[in-house]
Amino acid sequence: MEIKDPKYFSLTKVKQLVKEVEKDPKIVKELVKMTLGEDLTLSMRASWALQHISFKHPKLIRKEISSLVKFLRKEKQHTGAIRNVIRILYEIGVPEKYCSEVFDLCMNFTKNATLPHAIRAFSITMVGQICLMYPELKHEVDLVLSELSTFPQPPSLTVRIRDCKKILSKL
Repeated sequence: MEIKDPKYFSLTKVKQLVKEVEKDPKIVKELVKMTLGEDLTLSMRASWALQHISFKHPKLIRKEISSLVKFLRKEKQHTGAIRNVIRILYEIGVPEKYCSEVFDLCMNFTKNATLPHAIRAFSITMVGQICLMYPELKHEVDLVLSELSTFPQPPSLTVRIRDCKKILSKL
């Protein structure tokens, strides 16, 4: 079985990839290529592997930020892959060059009630992180979070909204 087979991805295999990437950084490029590909299952699993790599080797993933942002722009992606990519960007930090676009994408994800809670929750966390860099955005975020708070939300969103509002109140 090879890396391009969706069945390849198990936690054991992903942990092996994390170790192997030190010797062969080209693995990251291959995983990014799979994440951007048309096979939604493979895209989700490759992004999951990238997420694990981002914890141990953030420098390798930083080189691929433009591709990850490009992925978020695409329509009809696996929701698990979207969640993983947002989590990666949060983990490694978004360079100034991409902050505006990532902010807009995450604000749209936050407001989209049809998306899974995890995407919306990570998006709220991401916009909070960007507001730390650009405090002038806090009013826009606060408006959206206040509107979300007027409707019943699952605990995952309630906690993220509360935490983000705490960050915004200190700016």
